[in-house]
Amino acid sequence: MSGSGWIGRRAALGLGLGALVAACNRAGGGAGTLLAGDQKGGSKVVLEASHNLDRLPYHIEWSSFPNAAPLLEALNAGAIDTGIGGDAAFIFSIGTGAALKAIGAQKYEGPGPILVVRRDSAIHSLKDIAGKRIATPKGSIGHNFILAALEAQGRPLDAVQFAFLSPQDGNAALLGGSVDGWAIWDPNATIAAKQGARLIFEPGLVPSYALLFGSDPAIAGKRPLLADYKRRLYQGWDWAASHPDDYARLLNRETGIPVDVWQTVTARTRRLPSGIGAALIADQQKTADRYARAGLIDHHIDVKSGFDNSFS
Repeated sequence: MSGSGWIGRRAALGLGLGALVAACNRAGGGAGTLLAGDQKGGSKVVLEASHNLDRLPYHIEWSSFPNAAPLLEALNAGAIDTGIGGDAAFIFSIGTGAALKAIGAQKYEGPGPILVVRRDSAIHSLKDIAGKRIATPKGSIGHNFILAALEAQGRPLDAVQFAFLSPQDGNAALLGGSVDGWAIWDPNATIAAKQGARLIFEPGLVPSYALLFGSDPAIAGKRPLLADYKRRLYQGWDWAASHPDDYARLLNRETGIPVDVWQTVTARTRRLPSGIGAALIADQQKTADRYARAGLIDHHIDVKSGFDNSFS
């Protein structure tokens, strides 16, 4: 990762394809091996820091991905058994009939997605976004955040002009003045604030989750391993939430993003294990229905089909 904390689009694509190919080459891992997908500063470091990889009764082979999309592709291909990704990307996977299920969840207690604007911007709240040009990755939690804001104000979903850009390109567009705002998440928002941007929060407007996935073949053939991995990961998340300063230093070492950025992020947001219940599924259904109204997906998606609660 670059010193600014953003991964370039081409580099991310190369990393994702490389990880997918490597994982496919190992997809025949035996019943005593769990093939786990990860992202930088993600599951493995939390498991190690909380000693939840000690005395592991099976083997884990790790594959690293730059973001959720290629990780979900690898899961769908059966190249990995499990991994974590954002809920928004998951909805698109359900819509294409991906061979995977969400078997666990992590809920973010904090601001969630954030609107970043320049210091001199005329945007002072989400009520000021109509008619503006907003950068965000397409179908991301940032995209959902802006659509939800428009709906809450009774405005049409095309009242904002979207510029669908990667996080790196979105930041550049904001700095260059070609967009009025940038809907993004931490640590990107905190980095931007330390560079002079202004942040606009609306906690609770959209719920923010990360989901733990299992591929259909792994759910069928490696259930005990997946269940044990989920248990250990939940313990790791509990450790991170209760040790924010230690977690910030760990993320600094893993990502190269300054420790003061991570200290701000971990003080502002706690990431806690969550069960798969009716409320979570209802939240995901609202997002799927909102994406359908916005024309991002062309058919109704019943999100319940993408969850497996038997690992609770």
